[in-house]
Amino acid sequence: MSVRQVFLFFSVLVLLAAAGCTARYSDSAASGEDTCVSCHGETARFVSASVHGTEGLGCSHCHSEAAAHLKDRRVSPGVDYSGATCAVCHGTEYHEWTSSPHAVIPLNLLPNDTRIMECLKCHQAGGFAAVLASGGNFKNAKAPPPTREPEPVTCVACHTPHGGTDYKLLRLPKEELCAACHGGKWQNLVLNGTGGHQYPGRDYTVFSAHPHNSVGHCATCHMARTPGADGVGGHTFSMRAKDGGQQNTGACAACHGETEDYNISGRQHEVDALLIQLRTVLEERNNGSLPGFQPGACNQCHRGGTLPFDDDPELILEEAYENYKLVDRDKSRGVHNPGYALQLLRDSLESVKKEYSR
Repeated sequence: MSVRQVFLFFSVLVLLAAAGCTARYSDSAASGEDTCVSCHGETARFVSASVHGTEGLGCSHCHSEAAAHLKDRRVSPGVDYSGATCAVCHGTEYHEWTSSPHAVIPLNLLPNDTRIMECLKCHQAGGFAAVLASGGNFKNAKAPPPTREPEPVTCVACHTPHGGTDYKLLRLPKEELCAACHGGKWQNLVLNGTGGHQYPGRDYTVFSAHPHNSVGHCATCHMARTPGADGVGGHTFSMRAKDGGQQNTGACAACHGETEDYNISGRQHEVDALLIQLRTVLEERNNGSLPGFQPGACNQCHRGGTLPFDDDPELILEEAYENYKLVDRDKSRGVHNPGYALQLLRDSLESVKKEYSR
């Protein structure tokens, strides 16, 4: 059954069960799962007392092969990471998620060797949950091999019915949750005023503290709701509709007032203009083109190396290109940290022009 079929099936159940989720689970095995308490007392009691437990959800709704596990504890019960169970009561969020990048697992882009375990800790719900549960250093950890067809980043990657950091059952505070996988990517580096080449004599630390670098970090804006805007915000995590039209400006209004786009005070246009100028001077010094990325599709999103410039013994061009890539690949056109993006681009242009105007 496809994801779309699963969603439609559960949507029909939602419409039929006017009495709420409890009616759908009233005949479940949850009431007979007291045996789980004998070994998993704290976890089972939490689930039982939670909204999931009061609505009739029990261990067997997410864990398969429970009977075999009870007969032989060496048989580990399976875990349903698909998100389909969540869709029964959380249909709106599940539907939003299906149109998000989290709903896709790019298996065709992942390496066909042991490095895939490094990828799956962020690209697969089971891998992500396992690494967090291990308590080890997330950056250096690898996910365990999947026991079935790998699933994408579903609901249970971020939420755990076993008890989380708040009423939303998050595995980590939301600012830490996103940073686990996105912390080293272009967007988070720009947001925090780090990354890129920082030229000597310039104090870039002033760009680390700014309103956009709020406590909620990514979720503050990416999960904001804009009245009348479909396909953005919430669990889509999108800031712009797929057709390129409606922008998720709901989070902007609190500080900037009502606005139809993100070009507040013309900052995006400034960043666009500087990117064009910097790209032009770099191409002029490299026979009309920019160096390409080193082999590997991951470098398109993750920070990675590029081929060298044709003639750049002092790395003047490479340093400027590092800043160009950072701001360009950030994709916010400066919104994440406008002051930092503009300063990096201006300093890069000045460095290249100064070196090659002699």
